[in-house]
Amino acid sequence: MSDQIAGSLKQQVLKSARELFMAQGYEAVGMREIAQAVGRQPVQVYRLNLSKADILAELIIELNHEQIEQLPDICARINATDPFARICAYLQALYTLDVQFLPIRSVGAAFGWMWSAAYEQRVSEQVRQLVKPVADWMLAAGLDEIPARCVGIWSLYYVGYRHAVLRGGTAADCLGAIKPSLRFFLTPPLPSRAGETPALAKPNIDSRSSNEQ
Repeated sequence: MSDQIAGSLKQQVLKSARELFMAQGYEAVGMREIAQAVGRQPVQVYRLNLSKADILAELIIELNHEQIEQLPDICARINATDPFARICAYLQALYTLDVQFLPIRSVGAAFGWMWSAAYEQRVSEQVRQLVKPVADWMLAAGLDEIPARCVGIWSLYYVGYRHAVLRGGTAADCLGAIKPSLRFFLTPPLPSRAGETPALAKPNIDSRSSNEQ
């Protein structure tokens, strides 16, 4: 199979898989159904070096790219000047886009551990682009520890998205679920009094962390 033919077939596979996942859900669609949708045998699709998890990764990257292309318009429509209101409006706009593709977005993280390092790197770079407006607004507001705040806000974003995944919530519902915690990440640090050293929290060696999305 020539590179040109393989490239064309890959685009057909991704297009058909996107339509099938949206209509039937990721779990209900197998490689056989995807192959049939493009008039091929499953083995011909596998020769593209695409597993079902790879196809999902490609679609997540595709959706991220579509969002990134819309960022200038999204940001231009935000009239708020207060950092909290501005970031809320931005996150709600992202939620609106993500809710539209719930059957694909909702399984993205669940199968992310199966992706290659190359896919992970591409997604990580896209996330940096998606969170950049938030980082810029926090920097302009004079907040410190911008990278740490961004990690917290982006993790919180997916907590809110669970309202759409588990409860059929709207973009506004997703945002409403995280607003109190979001305000915490946008709060300036308390100034310490002269000559006073800020107290350090004692680490909890028994704490456990878990991944979510």
